[in-house]
Amino acid sequence: MLAFNTNGIGFGITGVPIAQDTALIEAGLGIEIAPDAKLSVSYQGQLAGDIQDNGIRGNLDWRF
Repeated sequence: MLAFNTNGIGFGITGVPIAQDTALIEAGLGIEIAPDAKLSVSYQGQLAGDIQDNGIRGNLDWRF
């Protein structure tokens, strides 16, 4: 339990429980498509018994 310093009223903080025995996976690939441009794709995943969290990200970096 936490409380504010001025009046002492307490408050609680709750969140989503963390799954046990979770595998964290991250992989990415980048390629230079021009001297001033790079294209990259990455995957991030969190895998547990009955819970999955997946994400894919793509980036285009262009310097000018």
